[in-house]
Parts: sequence; structure tokens; C-alpha cells
Amino acid sequence: MKMLVQLWHSRVCGCHSEEREQVWRGWRKLLFPVVSLAALLWFLVRVIPKPSRATYPCQQAAFPLASAFVVWLIALKVGIIAAVRARMPKLKPVLIGICGLLVVGLAAWGASEAAKSLRGPWVPSDPPNSPMGVAKGIFPGRVVWVRDTNATPWNGDTNSGAHWWDDNTGVNQQAVDRMTSRSLQALTGASSDAQAWDKLFKYFNSTHGRGEVGYRKGEIVALKPNCNNAYAGYGDVDNQIDASSQAILSMLHQLVDEAGVPQNNIVVYEAVRVVADRIYNPCHAKFPGVIWMDSKGNGTNGRQAPNWHKDAFDYSMTNTGCGRDVPELVFQSTYIVNMALLKGHPTTGVTLTAKNHYGSIDGREHKNYINTWQHQMGIYNPFVDLIGTKQLGGKTVLFMVDGLFGTRDANDPVVPKFAAWTNLFGGQWSASILMSQDPVAIDSVGLDFLRYEFGSYLASSHGPGHEFFADNYLHEAAQADHAPSGISYHPDGVPLASLGVHEHWNNAQDKQYSRNLSPTGKGIELYMVGAEEKKIGSAGQERMASVR
Repeated sequence: MKMLVQLWHSRVCGCHSEEREQVWRGWRKLLFPVVSLAALLWFLVRVIPKPSRATYPCQQAAFPLASAFVVWLIALKVGIIAAVRARMPKLKPVLIGICGLLVVGLAAWGASEAAKSLRGPWVPSDPPNSPMGVAKGIFPGRVVWVRDTNATPWNGDTNSGAHWWDDNTGVNQQAVDRMTSRSLQALTGASSDAQAWDKLFKYFNSTHGRGEVGYRKGEIVALKPNCNNAYAGYGDVDNQIDASSQAILSMLHQLVDEAGVPQNNIVVYEAVRVVADRIYNPCHAKFPGVIWMDSKGNGTNGRQAPNWHKDAFDYSMTNTGCGRDVPELVFQSTYIVNMALLKGHPTTGVTLTAKNHYGSIDGREHKNYINTWQHQMGIYNPFVDLIGTKQLGGKTVLFMVDGLFGTRDANDPVVPKFAAWTNLFGGQWSASILMSQDPVAIDSVGLDFLRYEFGSYLASSHGPGHEFFADNYLHEAAQADHAPSGISYHPDGVPLASLGVHEHWNNAQDKQYSRNLSPTGKGIELYMVGAEEKKIGSAGQERMASVR
């Protein structure tokens, strides 16, 4: 205590420099170990739960100090051992034994961590081809998958200032247009794009008590892309994954030119992020009458602000941390096209069509219920309410996943290290689009793709086990009428029925679901469309059909 008083006196009361130097000399010796120990503790506390934090600037700054503290401890230990050996030689075998145990313990820990990082794809709790829930769609449970590498000529080289989203060198618009067209026709069994949209609207309306009618003039169609990584605002030009302007352009062409929706009845929105100029400018130039809305819209920058409709729906549990307000234009819309991305996520394991609606509400909490690495199966999940409410999932006429560049993590750049698919596609881009009328089925397929391709992606990026239980919301949604959690899901006051069908494929080579294996199957049908249309059949063989 006396030393502390002297220290305070020397700094505040203005002692002579010689006296101040004498007081502080002893404390300076403790400065390095105290600061470096704090750096080590900070590094361990932050990085052990999520190893990806080691790349953060604050951790990169702390690491040298933390390492220096470890070196200092080793040197201190060596000095102590030398002193003990000199004075008490009989303790030498004991010290050697203690050091040996420490080495063995560290080696075992290192081997364990290495084994975790090398483990293969996560194995879900439900066996392959064990469908649950009730399939939705004109062809129940159908998920159309089209893959065309012509759509993704991107070479992955960012050093020249190029971007994955650049026209022609990054994404080929014509190829994307072909993929979208073929997907729509295969999903509905139509012979033209216009007929496909007519079938989609009629199916939607007939299953929503509106009669078997198509689109009627004046009805609003809301398009929800995923622009989560446009953190730099309208001028964002980084290579992190976001919705591609080419996929949005293709969908706008379909809605306007094929479905017959007037441009001023279409709203493209990202309510809690911005739609960057690299997306807005080419789309607005082609379709100037379309309405755009984002979090920084002010009416003068081409985007509107999201005027929130209060308490549009509710959650089936309290304290979810999620917002209940939706943009007024979304509330007024008759239909929604949910255009998600194919990517992993550090909290939810994956982010697909269900999580895409975190951009449709005014508050989003990751800590409660959806952080899969802290919660196991059989718990409430707010995604089910988002899928089930008549204001969001209940308005969705088409579910789509833009998988041109599927990525390991939500914030990853589109470079080979994070987006080249080694396990499924031989080191190529995913170059895929998924479409379905079944929200549970399409996310189940997207999850299977991601968990097989990046089986240990979260183990190496965010810590072991972060992708475990990522399908909990799919189990809950498929069985919303008798959810494993025991929760009664009722976002609009009425208990939900099954929201779709969930199952996992038989294996990553054949990619077969129950309806692929048997015409009487009750689960998912993965319908692959390429240069020629193919239906994945039994025993991994593909039955060829002509392109309609």
C-alpha cells in the first residue's frame, strides 16, 4: 500500500524527476508481464470460441504481445529450473517428470484440435431419406437445380482490381438468363416462361383461398435479395458475396416481360442493409419503373426508406429479440420472391431462404434460439415464424437460391480459398441456381450441399461444431403442427400446419432424395437441369428428357 501511495504521489504531486524515476523503476519491471499477460488472456478469450477472430486487427495486434509473454514464461521457467538444479539437484527428476507431463498434455490437446479440424461433413440426427412434413408445390417437394459453369467465368484474381460481379468476366448474363428460364419451366412443368409464371400464381392463389386465378394488375410483387455484405454503402465494391446484379436482372426480366407484372408494382428491397450501386445502377437502367427500398433510402438516391408497418405479426415465444415490423410496401404486397444466397454462417450454420427474411424485419437477434453452436435440436426457432407468417413466408410465390458463387462463410470473399468447391465440383465455382415452391425442401437441399462441400468449414473458421444442429429449424418447420420442441407456432394467431418437407440426401455422389428413389416417395425430389434436362433417378442413373 505504501508503494501505491508513493506511486500516486509521484504522478500527481510533482516529485522531483530523480525521486519519480526511483519510484517508477520497480513498477516498470512489471509493465511488460502485466500488459503481455492481458494480451494473452484477451487473445484466448476471444479466439478459442471462434478461431476466425484471429484474423481480426485487434487480435493480430494482441498476438505478438501474447507470444512474447509465453516466451517470457519459458525463459522464467528455464531460469528457475537452472537455479533449482544448482541448489537442489535431487529435485531434477521431479521437474523433468512435470515437464514431460506438460508436453504430453499439450500434444494430446493439439492432436484433438487437429482431429476436429480434419473431420468430415457433419452427420445430422435424422438418417438419410427419412422425410418429415408435408411436401408443397405443383410437383410436391420438387427442388430444381441448374448448374452451368458458363455463368461464372470469374478467374478469382482480385489483384487486378477485378470483381466476381463484373459483367462477362465475372458473371455471364445470358447464361444466368438461361438458367432462370429452365429452372422455372422445370419447376412447374411448363413449356414457356410465361406459362410457368401463370402456373406459379394460380397454384399460390388456389392454395391461399383466392381461387385458381393468375396475377392481376395492381398486385404488388416484392423481391427480397440478400445484400448483407454491402457494409461500405452504395459505393461498396469489395469481393464479399452478395446478391448478383445478373440474377436480379434476370428475375426482373421474368416478372416484367414474362409474368406481365408492371414495373411500378415491383419493389426490390433490403430493409436493414443497402442495395449497392453495382446492383442498383444496371437494374434501374434496364427497368427504370421498378421501386427500390433499403435502409438508407431517402427518395433522392433512387431508393425509398422502409416505412415500417408496426406489429405485422408476432412470434410464438417471447423474448426472441426479433422484430415484428415489416416494411409497409412488403405488408401491402400480394406476392414475394425470396432470392437467397448459398453460404455458410458463423451463427446459424447456413444462411438460406429462411434467414434471408432477417432483412425483412426491424430487429434481428442472433443470440436467442438460432445460434446452433449453443443450442441442440428440439428447441424453438424464430425462422419457423418467419416462414409461416402470412406477411413473409406465407406470401412467397417462389423460393430461389442464387448459388452462382456459394461460399464457406457469410462474409467470405469470392476467391478460390473460400468459394471453390473441391469436394463436389472439382475445385470449380458452384455455378448453381436452386428453385422451389417448398421453403423447407429448398433449404434442406442447400444445407446438404453446404455441409458436404464445407464439412469442416466452421471448424476451421469459427470453431468446431458451429454447423451442428443447423437443421433444427427445418425439423421444426416441417412439423410445425407437432413440433419436436413442443411449441405451438402461431405467428398470426392461428396454429401453423406443416410448412414443407425435410429430409437429407442418401449420399453426396448420387444426391438422391426419397422421390428420386421411388415414384411413391413422400419427401424431396431434386430435379437437375443442365444443358439437357435430367431427372435424377434410381441407383444414381439419370433419365434424360428433352428441354421443354
